Amino acid sequence: MRGLTRRRLLLGAGGATAGATVVGALVVHYQRPRPVVMHKVVLDGRARRMVLSWPSSNRLLFHVAQARFFGTYNLDVTLVDGARTGRTTIADVVEGRAVGAAAPILTWLDRYRLGPIPVHLVTGLQSGGFRLLVRRGVKGSRLDNVAGMRIAVTDQDMADRLFFSVMMRRKGINPDDAVHWVTLAPAQIEDAARAGEIDAVAAHDPLAWQWLHAPDPLFFELANSTTGHYSQRTNLALGLSDALLRSDPVGAASLVMALRAASDWIRQHPDEAAGLMAEATDGMDAAQILAMLRHESLGISPVGHDLRVQVSQYVDEMKLLDRVPDAVGSAAYARRLCVNVLEADESGALLIPDAGPA
Repeated sequence: MRGLTRRRLLLGAGGATAGATVVGALVVHYQRPRPVVMHKVVLDGRARRMVLSWPSSNRLLFHVAQARFFGTYNLDVTLVDGARTGRTTIADVVEGRAVGAAAPILTWLDRYRLGPIPVHLVTGLQSGGFRLLVRRGVKGSRLDNVAGMRIAVTDQDMADRLFFSVMMRRKGINPDDAVHWVTLAPAQIEDAARAGEIDAVAAHDPLAWQWLHAPDPLFFELANSTTGHYSQRTNLALGLSDALLRSDPVGAASLVMALRAASDWIRQHPDEAAGLMAEATDGMDAAQILAMLRHESLGISPVGHDLRVQVSQYVDEMKLLDRVPDAVGSAAYARRLCVNVLEADESGALLIPDAGPA
């Protein structure tokens, strides 16, 4: 196992309304050689149609925005058809099937490292519900004890594996060599656990919540992202195509404002949000969804500086997995990947840096 320095082990620890916005200004210091004065984007009320791509596993925020906020911002938003993972949503926007995609930031960073793509991150969408569930009867009640376990994931490329790999690295465990990752379809997980073929599963809500709170649960929870400092960090982030950012910055701002309004509304009205989600979720009623939401951090939707700080933290964590070089400046790299669509220059254009590999 590759040795880990103390410095690397410690890396990464730790509502809007529609209508014209008030004009303000701020100086963006990272532009050289002179600062550029930025202004709040003013919405124009024009009707717009957009196609997004969203992971199939959790579309609560999208359903709320569609039911309550897109219309307020004069947006007609639809989704790319078919089941979607974070990796396939990113492919949808890169290949032109959508103007924007929701995906975990860890998945975005894994894609950016493969080469430049004409997409920038514009807002966080919601905190994560990652859970590492261990089969009852398996010894080990601490993350330090996972070495040798057979851990199921529903997709080798899902952010579930990346998230818990980071946590293992912090414990001095090599996630590539010390555990055995097993890829299974969600419908196969419980049968594999009953047969003793797997020891644990890394997944995210709502699926992880359903396994954890089944009538006769097979699993107990070993670790999660819903407590501690991770609970205040966004998991999903929205990336928008550079073509949209350049051609329609007001439309981009309208979309972000609608999604952030939906995020705030879910935090303020979790019971109503649970009812909306129950209409679109198999296997969970409103009461079960509300119980899940009460164990998650709601209303996490950073933009601008706040988003860049969180992306920078994730970059630090990807260094632990050797997926970003140590020499890369995490804060500078985050500035390259993110655009604040709520602020534009005097001409109304957005500042769009090059978002290449680290």
